[in-house]
Amino acid sequence: MLPSLSDDQIEDRYFLRGRMEILSVLNDLIHYREPVTVYFNGGRDFFQTILLEARADALVFDLSGDPEANRRLPASSTCLFVSHLNGIRVQFIGAQPERLSWGGSEAFRVPLPERLVRVQRRESYRILLPVAKPLMARLFAEDNGAVGEWPAHDLSVGGVGLAVIGQPPVEAGQVIARLALKLPLPVTIDCAAQVRHVTQIAERQEGDRYRIGLSFVDLAPAASVAIQRYITRIEHERRGLDTGGVGG
Repeated sequence: MLPSLSDDQIEDRYFLRGRMEILSVLNDLIHYREPVTVYFNGGRDFFQTILLEARADALVFDLSGDPEANRRLPASSTCLFVSHLNGIRVQFIGAQPERLSWGGSEAFRVPLPERLVRVQRRESYRILLPVAKPLMARLFAEDNGAVGEWPAHDLSVGGVGLAVIGQPPVEAGQVIARLALKLPLPVTIDCAAQVRHVTQIAERQEGDRYRIGLSFVDLAPAASVAIQRYITRIEHERRGLDTGGVGG
């Protein structure tokens, strides 16, 4: 039996369907070299691998160490990928896996998945933020000099993801002396943070797009409660729109 929830058992709020959102999650798995388990043949066969490249039309992943599994996988019309990223369970379906030459070595590819599921504990639930009026996060150095100000892409009680155009002046592992993020409650998140990753997700004429993942450091309990309330409010508003009602 597959160690996985079926699509019908997972609420819509856990699905990502936007191509850039899906590429962002896949690139995080690649960046951190998180192990990924591939289930196929109705879940009777599986092997562990790592993702190698996520591009607009395809996902490339490494071969199994078992030659027999490498031989059988292309005979499956679909396969299921399961991994974990910062405590979040990530899963998606791949169609028609096939072998290819990648970087001088053999690998597998599947079309980029049309949707991806992230399932996590409620206390660390991460939500995509509205883009119409984005929340702006300001980062400061030890001397209180400005590091940068960028729109927030997603938020949880554990941290925030920022959307950046152009190479950002931060790197993974760097400690940010102060992060200020004003929530429309009104409450301002004001704490130190650590850069978890800096990931390029797209190329555009106005500049390459990056995602900065930040984890909060010594977040005050009151701020944590405020984030949870804000996430709940966004969910209620989106459910209201989905059902034709008015979000509260």
